[in-house]
Amino acid sequence: MTGEYVVDALAALARVPSAVPLGAETLIAPDHPTLVRYVQDHLRPAFLEVGADDIIDLPLNQFAVRLGDGRGPTLALMAYTPTQHHNLMADPWSGDIRTLDGEPCLFGQGVTQNKAHQACLLDLARWIVAENVPLHGTLLLCVNNEGRSSHDCSRAILDALPKTPDLVIQLFCTGFDVSIGNRGRVDVLVEIEGRTAHSSAPPGSGRVIDTAADVVVKLRELNAKAQSRKHPELGHEQVVPYLVSYEPLAPHTLPGSARITVDRRLLPGTDPDDAALEIAQALKGVAGGCDIAVRPGVTMLPAYLPPERRAVLDALDGAIRARLGEPRHTVYGGSFDAGGPAERGIPTVMFGVPEEGDLLGDDYVRLSAVRDEAAILRDTVTRFLEA
Repeated sequence: MTGEYVVDALAALARVPSAVPLGAETLIAPDHPTLVRYVQDHLRPAFLEVGADDIIDLPLNQFAVRLGDGRGPTLALMAYTPTQHHNLMADPWSGDIRTLDGEPCLFGQGVTQNKAHQACLLDLARWIVAENVPLHGTLLLCVNNEGRSSHDCSRAILDALPKTPDLVIQLFCTGFDVSIGNRGRVDVLVEIEGRTAHSSAPPGSGRVIDTAADVVVKLRELNAKAQSRKHPELGHEQVVPYLVSYEPLAPHTLPGSARITVDRRLLPGTDPDDAALEIAQALKGVAGGCDIAVRPGVTMLPAYLPPERRAVLDALDGAIRARLGEPRHTVYGGSFDAGGPAERGIPTVMFGVPEEGDLLGDDYVRLSAVRDEAAILRDTVTRFLEA
């Protein structure tokens, strides 16, 4: 224990497992036992312990803490629970503080993706309750369990909240940039059915590997077309196969089926179903004696907050400016949950500490960065909900 609440809260959370299990199944349901224990046995009691007892129970193992007088604007700060990276960390749940480059850092799987932000929300709630901070409006501190590359959890939260937020800030490891948008993504599944045979006597048609190779060539051609569709800030669309799997995998055996998973990046205005249909149409001439089916899989929508609507960020920008210097509005390179609230017209941005660790190896956060995020969130809230 250091005696500094936000650090001690982070250390305590870092010791609690919250990771998506290793393996081919990379999605995790919001009612997975790991998340139920994490949310109900650790996060919820931590908010109650600091006196933040106005808790709104939400569907899908989620909740929101409500603060403020309710007579003004509504600000939602959203932190996420599933931990998806740093899977090969040697000691993932230590919560140890060690010095790196002359600066104290806290180590633990998920500290940058999730837990630093949760600790900052706990610190924010504790400060508001302990200091009786006047807030003109409604502050919602939301715990979101999205881990299935969808917007189902955010949609469930927004459907159940008593008020629609005027701004949603999704806390994520953006390096203290304010992400004002990102491309969407639909995983398009191309399923190929052919003939299983011994490799010593390959059939004349129905050879799944050959058909899969032809599909990849067609997808490369379609990608060139998709990349011509561009957004001035978000970039271009894309069609990129990133996973090919075959069944059965047996000695000297030509597989009878294959699945190709395609990363189809989306821009605002592109319908995910239409994107899948475009792929299906491009593959109509490819068969080789196999049956090919195309269908959309998990989807995250694009998000974009245009310049004319960015005045809603004045409070966040002002808080960043006071703590770190001039704010940076950037675009997030991947897909995230901002598209969920954004599809409803709610201004939604991402903001949080840097991620400095290796994607599969150690995850750590500098304590100075945690303090910066905590201070910026306090300042943002008081500016946005000025009494």
